[in-house]
Amino acid sequence: MKIDKIEIKEYEKKFIDRTNLGSQKFESRFGWYIKLYSGNLFGVGEAAPIPGISSESHEQAGYALNGFKVALEGLGYNINLEELLLLSEVHGFEVPSVQFAADCAIYDLFSKSNKQDLAEYLNPNYLKSININSIYSDRARIDEINTQFLKIKINELNIFSIKERLDKIISKYPSRTKLRLDFNESLDLVRAIRICKELKPYNIDYIEQPLNREDINDTHDLRMSVNIPIALDEAVTNYKSVKNIVEEGAADVIVIKPMLTGNFKAIKKIIDYCRSESVRTVITSSFETSIAQSHIVNLISALEIKEHCGIYNIKLFKDDFLESINKDQISIPIG
Repeated sequence: MKIDKIEIKEYEKKFIDRTNLGSQKFESRFGWYIKLYSGNLFGVGEAAPIPGISSESHEQAGYALNGFKVALEGLGYNINLEELLLLSEVHGFEVPSVQFAADCAIYDLFSKSNKQDLAEYLNPNYLKSININSIYSDRARIDEINTQFLKIKINELNIFSIKERLDKIISKYPSRTKLRLDFNESLDLVRAIRICKELKPYNIDYIEQPLNREDINDTHDLRMSVNIPIALDEAVTNYKSVKNIVEEGAADVIVIKPMLTGNFKAIKKIIDYCRSESVRTVITSSFETSIAQSHIVNLISALEIKEHCGIYNIKLFKDDFLESINKDQISIPIG
């Protein structure tokens, strides 16, 4: 395939309301779009490092994308998929958001050239629909009655305040609704053990990232001390980090954010490894725009992930496209 043109565009999209990225609230989401053109077709991707969590900055992502662009502009011949993916990996080295964005643009372009939807192009046995969890917010897109899994950000440290808030929230949902409680690294080991034991009567699917991402040994101790599944997300940055987490027995669930883990090959390697070790995997967005979120939907489908994933479940921006939700599912193909 001949790449005729590459466009890179910086964006700032204002949230409808201040929104958590990790433990901090932000007014806007910053990122980059990349478009690869071949004839009358184009593929698009999005790089959006997560402030305070990603290893790279917004500026570093832009620099790496421009390096990828310069490399492609110097080619005067047809380039195949494998060569493009290799260039993506090289120019996105240690910049996972760029690896993901470039892979998205490449696969998007090749799937269109093949007249297939992205999920089908990646895997002929793709899921025809994916499951999504709701999130506790005024901007949540899943009705209470259709909520099977509900993610709640926990900002309190006092167990009585936490229980009071949870009691108020769950009164609005069916009794079958399972809770995913995200503590965003706010607890220490002693407090986490106490809180988890106090929360045992609740219908909890898992506790997410209760301790600092570096405290893998303490997270193992927590998991061995309580009967509630432990999920890690900020600690999940690549295959090596996942292998370490699993070998240390520190998690029941691995939460994958593509902006942190990189290209499609890296994500599939993590999924395959976790399946071999009987560790659950969930893929979520990092509150990117619809460009990245639509690719994540297709990736979930292609990887045949049946868990309820965190995607398209909240209204973020005034002017962004939102995929249709049927109860708590998104049909494939999308768009």
